[in-house]
Amino acid sequence: FVRSLRDMLAGEARSSVNMTVKWDGAPAIFAGEDPSDGKFFVAKKSVFNVNPKLYKTAKEIDDDLSGTLNEKFKVALTEFAKLGIKSVIQGDLMFTNDVETQTIDGTKYYTFQPNTIVYAVPVDSNFGSVIAKAKVGIVWHTTYSGKTLPEMTASFGVDISGLKKTPSVWMDDATYKD
Repeated sequence: FVRSLRDMLAGEARSSVNMTVKWDGAPAIFAGEDPSDGKFFVAKKSVFNVNPKLYKTAKEIDDDLSGTLNEKFKVALTEFAKLGIKSVIQGDLMFTNDVETQTIDGTKYYTFQPNTIVYAVPVDSNFGSVIAKAKVGIVWHTTYSGKTLPEMTASFGVDISGLKKTPSVWMDDATYKD
């Protein structure tokens, strides 16, 4: 595996090497269409319980969540509904309204800390202009399939190429880009 990884990084791989980047986001968010009624939802890890807890409206979020988690799930519900997600996918939330501007070694950065790692993006970069416009950032990493939520099985990876693009959502997948 290490040799294959070395060859891939050197551009000399004989076959495809699948490698992912571990992003340190939080919380984990599930999003997609509920197979039982076709309605869009966001959810926490309880999505696959026998009685899944799904959030399809802001009121459902208000009835169950408080504080920062409430705010983040409301933004996720509003913004991820714009993406046209037809399956059920999982991602790590990177930021919502908690992006700050910070100067590090004389350079201005947008910074956000969803978990233990602080991410810094130069304000004057292309990526910085994307972050400045976004209301939410997420890295999608798992796709689920099945006829009902409790029966769904996970597959690592998400093909985000078919999702709609909107400036209010910065998203990526966890695939390592050579």
